[in-house]
Amino acid sequence: MPEQYPIIKIAEIISNNDADVMKDINICVNNTDTYFKDHAGDYDERGITAKDIEKGEVAKDEIIWLGMIDILEKYGYVCEVDTSDFLEDFIDTVQDFNGTKTNNLPVNADWFDEDAEIFEWCEVLDGNWALEGYCIADIGFGGDDLVLFPCLLEQLEELDGYARQAGYSIGYAKNA
Repeated sequence: MPEQYPIIKIAEIISNNDADVMKDINICVNNTDTYFKDHAGDYDERGITAKDIEKGEVAKDEIIWLGMIDILEKYGYVCEVDTSDFLEDFIDTVQDFNGTKTNNLPVNADWFDEDAEIFEWCEVLDGNWALEGYCIADIGFGGDDLVLFPCLLEQLEELDGYARQAGYSIGYAKNA
């Protein structure tokens, strides 16, 4: 499944090959119809119904991409955030990522201007995490929200390459 291979690679990299994540990703990729039915409520929250798929209004690739995001979020590797979130919510989200905790990435409320926008907060994180070799990245999905995760700088280009193979993008959140 060449068009779906990038999604498996993205999930492996972001989750550090977490066995639970990969189990769910493989179901999503290899048995998409069953995965969709089992998670219809998640897709319904995004405004996608079985009728949309039957009518051909939503492609299977999109179902898999959104499934990947939901799986990575379920296990704490990414978080979908509204661009109008408050600073406190943003900081709580970033501190709660598996990648932030595992890699001891610092997050200090004093770094941020509460009146700034989320993109500026992401830029502040990038500046403070650069010495650690990390940035805060975004998984593009066509929605208004951001899908944030801590990303090794050396993996960002590779992740974006895989995302582009799937018709999407992964890049610096500050540029989203």
